[in-house]
Amino acid sequence: MGKKYSRRINQLIQRKVTQLLLEQSNDPRLAEVTITDASVNRDTTRAEIYFSIIGTAEEIAGVHQALNGAAGWLRKEMAPTLRLRNLPVLEFIYDPSLAHGARIEELLHQLKEEDKIPGPDPDLTDNGVEDDADGDDDYGDDDGADEDDSDPSEE
Repeated sequence: MGKKYSRRINQLIQRKVTQLLLEQSNDPRLAEVTITDASVNRDTTRAEIYFSIIGTAEEIAGVHQALNGAAGWLRKEMAPTLRLRNLPVLEFIYDPSLAHGARIEELLHQLKEEDKIPGPDPDLTDNGVEDDADGDDDYGDDDGADEDDSDPSEE
């Protein structure tokens, strides 16, 4: 099976499983599930479906059990859409990436609340130079002309 064909089948299975879980599933535990990836082996007899959910270990185990219980129903519902010679057996694998992302976001939020990550200093301008109250650049006279620069045409 070619890479392009395999990638297309993976995307199709991921999209179809997500659609079935959102639109036709009666199990409330499956309402919060995110299908993150699908991977079909070369002969399309087995598909690994990666799912993620933010919750406790017990909730994750319950959702994993519910998905494994719904695998036969999902397979039957996908059969007319996939039209493959071998309809893959669905194996659900927990993907902790969303939980890790949520944990990192929580830690960053805590650090910001504790003021360990300082925000931008209001006394500094965009370039990091301290802003002057009168607004001028304090680099010489205010008219902007240098005394050494004389116009050669005036001589």
